[in-house]
Amino acid sequence: MVKRRNKRRGFSLVEIMMGIMIVALCATALVTTMPVATMSRVRAKSQNQALSLAQKEMEAIRSVGYANVTPAQLYANGLIDSTTPISGNTYSFTNVDNAILDNPSAALPGGVGRVTIEEVAIDLKRVTIEVQWTDKGRARTVTLGTLVANL
Repeated sequence: MVKRRNKRRGFSLVEIMMGIMIVALCATALVTTMPVATMSRVRAKSQNQALSLAQKEMEAIRSVGYANVTPAQLYANGLIDSTTPISGNTYSFTNVDNAILDNPSAALPGGVGRVTIEEVAIDLKRVTIEVQWTDKGRARTVTLGTLVANL
């Protein structure tokens, strides 16, 4: 005859305590990474918003054509705020397509938009779009540039 061993069912107190400790360590690691993930998400959202505003402004300027890439014409089309430069050949812009959400100061904390127009050669202009905002007291900037030719 074969003796049957008495099989114990269930877990011992030590096994339960080790399981609880492992779950607690995993939960602590997850909870400590949440603020960093949230901060990264907010920073990425601001960067994407700034890039979107700069791209919209650039496409709007490119769509008016070479002959209209002048301060007077860009102002008449609502693409810059004034024909008076803020410095050199740089002009400010607030609304990209006249929507309140496309205003850099409304879409981004401390947001500012700038357009720089340079005559590179005969029949060729360089347009640089810069969107700047503040992130935790630090200035952040997205800059895009394009050439507009007289074809």
